[in-house]
Amino acid sequence: MPPPTISRYQGTLQGMAQFGNPSQQQQQHLQHHAQTVGAPGLTPQSIANHQHFGNPNSNLNLFNPPGGTNAGNYGAGFGGAGAGGTGLGSHAAQMGFAHGAALQRQEANEGAGSGELEWKGMGKTRIRDVWRGNLAHEMIELRNVVERYPYISMDTEFPGIVARPMGNFTTKADYHYQTLRCNVDMLKIIQLGITLFSEGGDLPHPQPPESSGANGSTYANNLVPYPCTWQFNFRFSLENDMYAQASIELLQKAGLDFQMHEKNGIEPADFGSFLLTSGLVLTEDVRWISFHSGYDFGYLIKMMQCRPLPEEEREFRKLLKIYFPGIYDIKYLMKDASRNHSVNNSPLSPQAAQIVANLGQQSGLQDLADELGVKRVGPQHQAGSDSLVTGKIFWEVRRVVFGGHIDDEKYLGQVWGLNGIGLPAPGAATAAAAAAAAQQQAQGNGSSIYPGSGNPGTPNTDHVGLAGTPQPHGQARMNSMGPLTPAAGGGIHGGFQFGKG
Repeated sequence: MPPPTISRYQGTLQGMAQFGNPSQQQQQHLQHHAQTVGAPGLTPQSIANHQHFGNPNSNLNLFNPPGGTNAGNYGAGFGGAGAGGTGLGSHAAQMGFAHGAALQRQEANEGAGSGELEWKGMGKTRIRDVWRGNLAHEMIELRNVVERYPYISMDTEFPGIVARPMGNFTTKADYHYQTLRCNVDMLKIIQLGITLFSEGGDLPHPQPPESSGANGSTYANNLVPYPCTWQFNFRFSLENDMYAQASIELLQKAGLDFQMHEKNGIEPADFGSFLLTSGLVLTEDVRWISFHSGYDFGYLIKMMQCRPLPEEEREFRKLLKIYFPGIYDIKYLMKDASRNHSVNNSPLSPQAAQIVANLGQQSGLQDLADELGVKRVGPQHQAGSDSLVTGKIFWEVRRVVFGGHIDDEKYLGQVWGLNGIGLPAPGAATAAAAAAAAQQQAQGNGSSIYPGSGNPGTPNTDHVGLAGTPQPHGQARMNSMGPLTPAAGGGIHGGFQFGKG
């Protein structure tokens, strides 16, 4: 008997018929899944019912079931059922998930008020490194948030002191400024760190501001917290740029990668143009917080003006007033309190007097941080970490030493070492008496300026006269600086070529 005739597509068509009713197929699938999972597992629920689904701003905990119920019965299919098993569905694993989620919520709640998370395990994620490639984007972020956080603490890292001026100086401040001027004009900045604070001393919240997200911020849906500190890394070459060897060694120990600085560093002129239009300068609404900051502001003004600093200190102070109308120098605040035993024209409180007495002759940034109990985040001698600790110290000084208020008429705009304090003295005597103080000025902000025992680096043998300033891009050297003396004595050996353009 011949076999029955079977259509070539009969089985296929019958098999495809079940796809004609998708809703029936879905219902059968859910029923089958419910029967398979049974009592030990979790009854399937639509993910759309989860309170966090579709909400990118929620604190999503992937280990909590919908409705926030206990995760103890989660994941019968993950290697265990309920309280048994050894996989992700085991009791021990689910307890670990629940404990981790609770810790996350606790840290977020604790940090929400001050805009600051606990720094455990995420210390540098809020210190944003800025290189040439992301400079424009990060300056947009700063422009968006500076109105909410108009207090800016600042620190720089630069390659030391390589020369000192010779001649007659009317005051110690004049000697300090001429030392600052000749070194800032000759050298290049390496790092700048800035940290933002609100008027109440709060850091930006780890969640990005709404205005930032609306302008296309990549932080809006990012897993990392929003920065509170920006660390700008500038182009610097150990082969072609001038430096004091001891300063560079200190920065290398702090973790600076000079190969990255040479390859991906920011051009100072580019940063200066962004800074001019950032809303961080040229406005009286912004307060800059610093510590012994003559050199810091010298480098910033040099970048914005793209020319050497003024010959006279009074002209430099005019520029400071224009670009940075509101400056608090913490070292000036503390030195004035110590010298006069008063703040805001009132006697020191017992607590403030004790702090001043405990510090004694110790006047460094870290000394003050230790006395006030301010903890550092990140490595010392990196500009981002130093700017963050500078800002925290300022708010503690204002609260504990100044009673919560600083008299702007008395203290605003004063920069330690450039304020004219000190009696006039003959040139030679002033130079000898102030040399140590000038060197201390360069290292007093906790940065990398420790040139006392090292000569400047000598990357090549092409001689360039140090009476002028090395200028890239074919700029003319400054001829009005006057004679210079080496920073550490014994002469400046070798020579230096111009930095690459």
